[in-house]
Amino acid sequence: MSGQERKNKLYYGDNLDVMRKSIGDESVDLIYLDPPFKSNLDYNILYRADGLKPDEAQWTAFKDTWLWDEGAEKALTELQDIPNPKLVGLINALAVSMERSPMLAYVVNMALRLIEMHKKLKPTGSIYLHCDPTASHYLKLVMDMVFDPRNFRNEIIWCRSTPKAHVSRRFPSGHDVILFYGKSETTTFNMTYMPHNENYVDSHYTHFETGSGRRYRLDNLINPNRNRPNLTYEFPPESGTVRVWRWTKERMMKAWEEGRVVVTKKGGVAQYKRYLDEQPGAVCKTVWADIPPINSQAKERLGYPTQKPEALLERIINASSNEDDLVLDPFCGCGTSVAVAQRLKRRWIGIDVSPFAIELIRSKRLGRAFPDLKVGIDYLIDGLPTTLDGARLLAEQDKKAFEIWAVSRLDGIPNEKKGADKGIDGRIPFKPDGKTSQFAVISVKGGKLKADDIRAISHVAKREKASSLGFGILVSLYEPTQGMCSDAAGAGTATINNRIYPLVQIMTIEEILHGKSPQLPFIDRSVALKDAPIAEIETQDKLFQ
Repeated sequence: MSGQERKNKLYYGDNLDVMRKSIGDESVDLIYLDPPFKSNLDYNILYRADGLKPDEAQWTAFKDTWLWDEGAEKALTELQDIPNPKLVGLINALAVSMERSPMLAYVVNMALRLIEMHKKLKPTGSIYLHCDPTASHYLKLVMDMVFDPRNFRNEIIWCRSTPKAHVSRRFPSGHDVILFYGKSETTTFNMTYMPHNENYVDSHYTHFETGSGRRYRLDNLINPNRNRPNLTYEFPPESGTVRVWRWTKERMMKAWEEGRVVVTKKGGVAQYKRYLDEQPGAVCKTVWADIPPINSQAKERLGYPTQKPEALLERIINASSNEDDLVLDPFCGCGTSVAVAQRLKRRWIGIDVSPFAIELIRSKRLGRAFPDLKVGIDYLIDGLPTTLDGARLLAEQDKKAFEIWAVSRLDGIPNEKKGADKGIDGRIPFKPDGKTSQFAVISVKGGKLKADDIRAISHVAKREKASSLGFGILVSLYEPTQGMCSDAAGAGTATINNRIYPLVQIMTIEEILHGKSPQLPFIDRSVALKDAPIAEIETQDKLFQ
């Protein structure tokens, strides 16, 4: 494997295309995925087929998440040709029972991606599919057909939150499901331990060694099998007591001489001193109630509503991979798995359909935790521009993605909604007084600038003055003319803390790629991260549109 092939990578794009074109078969050791799923919506809407006219408000809220459309129909057709008759049979049976519903669209899209993930895993590899109870039963059926039921390892229950107490007509819900499968019988697995429960320690480790104060418990060494002649001998030495022991006489005598086997009273049974500080802990079981969700105070919080805690990914990565193994997250979002893999010395690949997410991982998730990592040297970004030519190509291929990327590079909040945007492609938070956030408006132009563009951004900034203070940023792929620069300068200035700032500013993509920032008093990056959920939800969901 070449050095280039071993580099960590972030891919912007549809993970199905990326896996097919850019990731080698049987090259990945561990896959973790947390595909988008809006479980807070009405469960019943998932089963409404087209033509049943569900409640209009429900449907409006739901249609941007999953929709049976040409893409879903194409995925269903493609599944008919896969060499897996059991999976084909399952999908066709679901298509009959669920009709052309949003849930079926979700299932067929996930089926295609899971087939690719199976190809990418090494024989020793594992996959952890994170979902919620709304769809976990359908996904488990698909996983059984793709990975084989014999390779099912566990259904893990992560108790992610304390549920709300007041829920009518059902028990409150507070858990996610993680489906764990191996590729084969040779799956890599490292046993995971948790700290012992305090009550267990108090009730079992009741002895303290004189001098050292080490805490220990006593384990009976009598063998329950009475018919073991090779383990039948006198012990303690010269006691005249013959019993059937768990250990050989040689091992028993060695532990006796080391003081690890004791008899606490005359005529008593020999017992082994098991020290608490030598125990690895309690074996981790399938209900994980010890990992809290991300809260507002957590240092790792980036603002995504679906962001998972690093402790959760740390447990998964430690359990099912080793150092230098390759970890893949095809829905990497804000990059929790990427950051944890980097910290645990694994190689990694992250894929996301949102340019905002990729930029967030680059600038915040990796940039803050690993400031020495360099794009192009320590890891690669594929699909998003790192050069002016790349920016031009993105603008030609996907105007909206270009706008989102450009705004994200300025630590702004992109406007990712399609359709009329009232001249605002994003906003940059700033704090003129160091306390209260205001929001400069951004307009992004991927084509040649026109004289009207300067007047337009000036008009929008004035219209939004209550929140923007009149600041407007025009981002251009091409150089402005001297007349446009003069028009921008003529829009006026603002004096804040004895410093003069131009109200309308023109920034070129080339300047942004070289690290230039807009002239604003104290750009408030924390607010941009808190508002990230809007961008995350809308862009992730586009995968299934």
